[in-house]
This record gives sequence, C-alpha cells and structure tokens, in this order.
Amino acid sequence: MPEQNNRQFFFIKIAICLLVISNLSFSKVITYKFLQSKPKSIYKDYYIWRYLDQNISSNNAFSLISEVKSMNKKLFIRFARKINKKVYKKVLKCYMLKPNEFLKQDADCIKIGFSIYDGTKLSKEKLGIIEHIIKDKYKKLDKSLKILSSNTPFKMLLKAKKDIFFNIFNNVGSKYRQKWLNKTIKHNKILLYSKNQKFNKTIKLIVTNLKLKNLQKSLLDINGSNLSAQSNFFLAMNSLKFNENKKALQYLDIANKKYYFRFDKDKVLFWKYLISNNLEFLYTLSKSFDINIYSLYALHKLGVQPKNIVNNLTCVNTKPKINIENPFEWLNILDKLNNKDSNKTKIAKSFKSCDELPFKAFALERVNYKRYNYFIQPYKKYLNSYSDDKKALILAIARQESRFIPTSISSSYALGMMQFMPFLAKAIAKQEKIKDFKLDDMFKPKIAYNFSYRHIKYLQRKLKQPLFIAYAYNGGIGFTKRMLKNGFFQKGKFEPYLSMELIPYAQSRRYGKKVMANYLIYSNLLGEHINIKSLFQKLIQPSHNLYSQK
Repeated sequence: MPEQNNRQFFFIKIAICLLVISNLSFSKVITYKFLQSKPKSIYKDYYIWRYLDQNISSNNAFSLISEVKSMNKKLFIRFARKINKKVYKKVLKCYMLKPNEFLKQDADCIKIGFSIYDGTKLSKEKLGIIEHIIKDKYKKLDKSLKILSSNTPFKMLLKAKKDIFFNIFNNVGSKYRQKWLNKTIKHNKILLYSKNQKFNKTIKLIVTNLKLKNLQKSLLDINGSNLSAQSNFFLAMNSLKFNENKKALQYLDIANKKYYFRFDKDKVLFWKYLISNNLEFLYTLSKSFDINIYSLYALHKLGVQPKNIVNNLTCVNTKPKINIENPFEWLNILDKLNNKDSNKTKIAKSFKSCDELPFKAFALERVNYKRYNYFIQPYKKYLNSYSDDKKALILAIARQESRFIPTSISSSYALGMMQFMPFLAKAIAKQEKIKDFKLDDMFKPKIAYNFSYRHIKYLQRKLKQPLFIAYAYNGGIGFTKRMLKNGFFQKGKFEPYLSMELIPYAQSRRYGKKVMANYLIYSNLLGEHINIKSLFQKLIQPSHNLYSQK
C-alpha cells in the first residue's frame, strides 16, 4: 500500500468474526499456546492481530506484547482495546480523536495524537486554544502551531529553525502547501536547508506535486553532492520541466554514482538516452541483466529479444512435500534461504511438485542472482477460463506482489499470492456470496486468483490502461483517479515517462513500473506481442478516455 496519512489506519475496523482456520494442519483455532509456539515474525504478528479480536483476557493480551516483531498502529489499537491499563486506554483514546475533539483534551493527549496535518484542519481560533493548552509543556509543537495560525505562514516558516521548517513543510499535506507555501525560496536559504537530510523528503514533496511551480523553480541550482540518489534523480526531472537539460544530466550523473540497484542505474541510462538521443546509452541499457521497463524499452528499440528469461522450470504433478497453505512452513524455508551458509541449490532441488513451483523459482533466484529472471506460471489450471490479457495482468501482479508464494503475509497483513487486505478479501467474499469464508482461504491459489480476477475486472471497468490498474491495485482507485485529474499523464515533452517518475507515492511509483515489465513479458509468453512504445503512448490520450466516471 502507498504512503498515507496515519489516520487512515483507523478506518480498518471490520471485526474478524470467524475464528476457525481452514485446512491448516497446525491449528484449528488461534490459541495462546499456538502463538507461543511460533517464531517472532510478521507472520506471527498477523495471527496475534487476529487473536486480539477474540474473547481473551487482558493478561493474555499484555503477555504477547513482547512477542511482537513490528508494532504498527492497527496492531497497537487491538492491544489497547484488550489491555486493561490506563496508559493504553489513554493512548488509544488520543489516537482516535478527530482534530476538533482535541480542544477539550490535556497537553499530553494532544502530544500523543495531534499532528501538524491535523492543525491544518482547524481554524486560527481553534489552533489558538490548542496552543494555550500545550504552550508550557510542548514548546516545539506550540511554535509550529503558531506558524500555522499566523496570517503569513510562509514568511514565518522561513524565519523558523530548520527542525521546525521541516516538521511543518514535510507534514502539512499537499493542499496546504499549494495554498500557503508555493512561493520562491531564496537561493541562500535553499542551500542552508539542503545540508539537512530531511531536505530529501522536502525535494520529493515539491517535485512530485505538479502545482508547486514556484517552489520547483527554487530547486534549479542546488548542489546535489550531499543529497540522496533519489533526490538527485528528482532534481533531474525537475530540471527537465524547465528545459534545463544540461543540469538534468549533471544530476543524473550524481544519482548514478549513488544508486546501488541495477533497476535504478538502468533508470538513469534510460533518461540519459531520452535527453541526449545518444545511442551508446541505449546499447549499454540493452545489456542489463535486470528485466525492467527501461531495459525492455532499449531491447525493443534495438530489435533484440531478452535472453535471460526462464519460464519453463520442470515439475511433476505429485503431492507437495510441504503444506503450501501453511505460512509458517514458508517462513521456515525463507529463514534457510536467508542463511548465508545454507545450500540454496539443494533447497531449490528439493521442490519437485508443480504446487511447489513458486518455492523452487524463489530459491533459484537466490542461487542465480543477476543471471536469470524467472517468469513462471504456477497453478495455471485456475487461470484457464480467463482471456490472455487477464492472465498476463494477473500473473504480472502476482509476480510483483509475492513471487507467487501462496502464504505471503506483508507487514500491513496483506494476504496470500495476490496480497489482499483482509477488509477487501471479506468484501469480495460477501459480494460473491461465498459461504464460510475465512481469511486463511486467501492462502489457497484458486481463491487468490479468483479474487484477483474479480477485483481486476472491477478496476478495468473504471480504468483502461494496465499501468493505471496496477496503480489502483496498489494504492487504491481513489488515489489513481485523483492523480489523473491533477495533471499527470497529459501530452508533453518526455511524457508519459516523466509522469511515471513523479507519481507522489513511492511504493506505487515503483510498483507500477515493475508490474508493467512483468505484463509485457507475460503477454509475450502468452502470444500477445505488445509494442512497448505504443503501450506507453496510450497513457497520454485525452483524459476523458483514461477512466470512466461511473
């Protein structure tokens, strides 16, 4: 899921009523004893989250806090609802309050739950009340709120200390920046801010908001040597907006030196080619070991087929030796593969059943890192009734979401091969009138593919292009439609590629590119030969053709 305001976690309140886990040999219900027997992991956190929704004692809940690997807000909320201790109840209460409700709370509660973003939702008069409550105890927050409540917040912000500048600018929200902060910052002030690591986030927020033209002009002459690779890349994209191609190439050179992953280095080569039309960059890019939209573009332009794709791993139609629907069996395999002393080749060879194909491919990726890209099509029998285009899109998403591992669980508790959030899985099950649906049913490949087909079919009714469907699958259809309405993917120089680099949410930005590369490969493997350039050019059709208003 993309980066979102923390309060969005609070909307995930659908109670999990069904406690029986389907077809898992290790347990029929989630019990305290079961949780104690499992290793500390994100997978265990997910089952603790579910356990906390059952009728359990405060003591049992409290004793599990030390068993959590990664405490997120929705897990904490369930702990706080179960644990009968004042401090937990107070924190929970303060987390759940709306901005207006803080006017009657004490300073500690405001410090716990009130954010700078909340401050932008209150009138100056109400901000004054908050300031009065906290002024003697939390002076930094008080100073920040005084800036928000002033008649000239931009002027006041530039006079503030750097930590307050970043605390406000990086947290107020895009609409507030557009309304109050979109002004030119003098060069000497920008140089001062650029020495702070927090400025990397500031650059991202400025460059990826298409409406902050004045702030974007302020970034044109920054020295990028002390900034991150990604910031230098954003500064390159920003320079292109103002036709400063030479500056863009300079920033790309710095980014290339700082980037580590081949994907990002290929991105730099791609943009150097687009800017300069120098074929040397294209030839170098075509030799990349990584399969991505940049290397595929180069291969297409040069009329060369990728040579390091593996799609025909052998397997036999026998019963798997492992329970592919047991997440803790996968966790055990993953621990072995992460052990530097393990024989990964031997582990890969141990998977012979076709049901174990994802595990085999995953292990071989560790063995043959940088040499082969595995584009398998596991559990094909559950896709036979779908069109080739639907198959390609489902496979593309599954490969990116989980590498087809049926029991994948993310840190946000997205489940299974297709990484469905629990609330969405339950909504689709209800819509499809599936009786006795259980969340662990998402670990079954047949159900995972079926649910993804239903969801993608819904997204295709709203969005036409595979890239936009990928954005919506990852970040939500609301985010995708807002992005399109806000000026992304319009006709212009370097489009649609520039828009693809400036998607505001980092996860969705990278996710969309990865899925598109997968989609192109799978379409080709399924006999649907797609011209990559024409596919991307369709992204900049007139906006009324991009999505449906229905």
